[in-house]
This record gives sequence, structure tokens and C-alpha cells, in this order.
Amino acid sequence: MVSFQTTDINNLQTFLSQYALGDADRIDTTYTARTHHTCRFQLISPGSTTPSLFLLVAVEPAAEERLLFCSSLIEYIHSQGLPVTPCLHNKKNSYISLFGDSPALLFKLPDGQPPSPRKITSCQEIGAFLGKMHAKSAYFSTTYGNPRSLVWLNLAAEELLPQLSTGDAALLSEQLARFKHTIERDPDLPSGPLIGSLFKDQLFFKEDSLQAVTGFYFCCTDWLLLDVAQAVNEWCCDEQGELDQQLTKALLCAYHAERPFTPCENQYWQDMLCFSATRFWVSRLLTSLITDQVDSPSVKHAPEEYKQKLRRRITGYCPLPS
Repeated sequence: MVSFQTTDINNLQTFLSQYALGDADRIDTTYTARTHHTCRFQLISPGSTTPSLFLLVAVEPAAEERLLFCSSLIEYIHSQGLPVTPCLHNKKNSYISLFGDSPALLFKLPDGQPPSPRKITSCQEIGAFLGKMHAKSAYFSTTYGNPRSLVWLNLAAEELLPQLSTGDAALLSEQLARFKHTIERDPDLPSGPLIGSLFKDQLFFKEDSLQAVTGFYFCCTDWLLLDVAQAVNEWCCDEQGELDQQLTKALLCAYHAERPFTPCENQYWQDMLCFSATRFWVSRLLTSLITDQVDSPSVKHAPEEYKQKLRRRITGYCPLPS
């Protein structure tokens, strides 16, 4: 896969020649993972003096199907009137273009900022968006298996366990054993299209109003509760990873008003919170092995954050509304 270098935008200019947009003015941030690269850059369109912000998502050539699912899901959600950033068509009227030899999608990002500090109203907006998306996507028939499933987690653990400290290895092993006796039994949970991640750089707010959600590069088909668990773990925690009860209840109640939780989801809620935290802890550990071994300009996400959240979810959580 072609990687992004913040000091060299030649590859980016070649990519942009497939669109009727203009030339990149500056690369702002990049992020490199094992499965994809993302790049945010500024561009000045012809006839304009004001730069616009864009997001490029590139994947391995073998993962083009993932981008096809991603673009189809975004198009469907956008058609349902939800605030998502649509993919841009290239000159051939296709969503997918090549960045080097890597299939890629391009998004024009809206104005707005992530909420800081996190507020009850922001969590309500996030919960309502997720609930509406899951409810309205019930008739979206295309599927794509979760690349970060329990199967992936077990394989990733095999690679990581010999490299972890005794304490971290014990924590990961305990969670794998837990999931084997709970969610690995394939409970009867509602499933459908997921965003797969809802981090702060994917949400755009104006004041307390959610303007757009972007960056669906982890989208897939799986248990809907996984999306809710990831949103709660990301948006409703304090700096120590402890859940803020007011923020959590605000997000969950707003979601529940759009798509009511089932009794089975209540039963497996804590397991999903722990699985989501474990998944991001492990994926960040794997990514850190890459970025620590090469001279990378990429933004790095610390694995410690989600390890701490996992420990907090093991000892306590906020139940789902009923």
C-alpha cells in the first residue's frame, strides 16, 4: 500500500487529477494502520481563495470490496436524510479511485468541530444519530463481514501475547476466555450495518448540533450493540476511562428513543462494552508495532487509553434503558 508522507504531496496530486477539484495546498494529518491509510488535506478549488478540507481513505488492493460496501452504505444513509458526508465521484462517475495501487475514497469535510468538552447535548445527538441510522438501515440488504470480529481478535492475540507484559497478557487472556463463554456463542442479538467507529475526528458539530459524520472505514455488518458500545466507550468517559453516568444515560436514552434495546441486548451489554474496548486496545497495539518500526509521519493513538477503559468496564458500567 502506498503510504502518505507529510512532506511530499506528489502522490496526492496524481490522485486528485482523477477529480475536477484543484490542487492540494497542504497535508494536515495522516494515520497509518495495518488495514488502511487516511489523509486529511487542504485544497484550494479553482476560482476560490478559501481552502477546503478533504479526507482520503486508502486500503489494500485486496480490500476494495470493503470500500464498495462503505460507499453503498453511506449513499443509502444519506438518502435517508441523515447527516453523513457523501463520497465524491471522480471524473469517471465512480466513487473508487486509485491512490498508487490502492483503492481509495475521497470526502469533502464540512465545517464544524468535535464538541469539547463533551456535553450531555452532544451525547444525545450522537445517540439519536446512531439509533436513527440503525433503525433506517434495517432494509439495507448489502452485507460485509466484520474484519474486527472475534475470529480476528483471537488471531491478533496469538501474535501479541508473546510480546506483552505478564499483566497485559493475563488481562487479554481473561477477556478472550470471557468472550468464548458469552458472545462467541453467537447470541440472538439484532444485527445490521455498523459505522464501526465514532471517534472525535469523525464528527462535526456547530454549537450543540451534529452537522455530519464521516470516515466509515470500519463499517461492516455485525451486532448493532457493538456500535453503541464503541460510542459509549469513546464519548462518555472521563480521563481515567471511568464512565460518566450522566453522559452515558444521555447517549443511551437518545438511542433507545429511536431503536429500543431488546432484552437480549441488556443481557450482553457489559460483554459488548468489554469486547469493544479490547478490540481497540488490541488494534492499537498492532498498529504501534508498525509505527514504532518505521519512520512514519502518522498520528499515533496510544493503546493505553483503551486498556484503561477495558479495566473500568470490567468493574462497572451503566445499564441499558428499558
